[in-house]
Amino acid sequence: MHLAPLVTAMRWIAIAATTLVQSVVVCLLVTDRGELAGVIAALGIALQALLLAGYNHIAVRATDRIAELAKDLAVADMDPVTGLAVRRVAERHLFDAAGTDVTVALIDVDGMHDINTAHTHDGGDLYLAALAERLVHAAEPGELVARLGGDEFIVVTPRDPHTLAWSLAAAVALPVTIDTITRPMRVSIGICRTPGGDPHTALGQADRAMYTAKQRGSGIEHYDPARDGEPLSHGVRPAVRHRNRRAARNTAHNT
Repeated sequence: MHLAPLVTAMRWIAIAATTLVQSVVVCLLVTDRGELAGVIAALGIALQALLLAGYNHIAVRATDRIAELAKDLAVADMDPVTGLAVRRVAERHLFDAAGTDVTVALIDVDGMHDINTAHTHDGGDLYLAALAERLVHAAEPGELVARLGGDEFIVVTPRDPHTLAWSLAAAVALPVTIDTITRPMRVSIGICRTPGGDPHTALGQADRAMYTAKQRGSGIEHYDPARDGEPLSHGVRPAVRHRNRRAARNTAHNT
């Protein structure tokens, strides 16, 4: 039920009732009927009390509704598998960083399909949650760690790119254990330094550096426009996606 129309109706009822009671009381006092005026005034006070109780009830309902909406919004902004912020939060964070330079790292898991095949998707989720925990520990207070979707993560920080690279390399150095099986934490990371305010460019540059790292098997690469190329214009999709290229390459290896 929408509360705004009800609040408006009660407001007009209060105004009308107050005006009417005051008019009646004045008329009775002018005609020397003070006792009746007192009764009417008492009834007016009782009516005002009822209206006030109604306002309080509406206020409580509105407060509860606001709390519910805030909770729903918090859940919508959080990835259920890792507990990290989701992509739109990362994009909003990059947009709000306008006027400052930021370092962006895009982290993509290598061999996620094999992990899901060996351990089922539940095991894959455990792997992603373990990676997310390590990224959070590698981040400093105020820095953003988010899951972009699938097996891709992002870290946004004001730190120097090389300092961030050292932190991330240390974070993924140790293996992870899933179902008593120890697996290396294999990821490809692309890092760029870019002005804030343009999420598309920041994510595009980091993505291109990440793809270079994946092609080379080097683990981490810093964005180099001469080598990696410029991100495509906003809204333009490449003819072949990175994941399609990886899938095509794996198919070729299996034939």
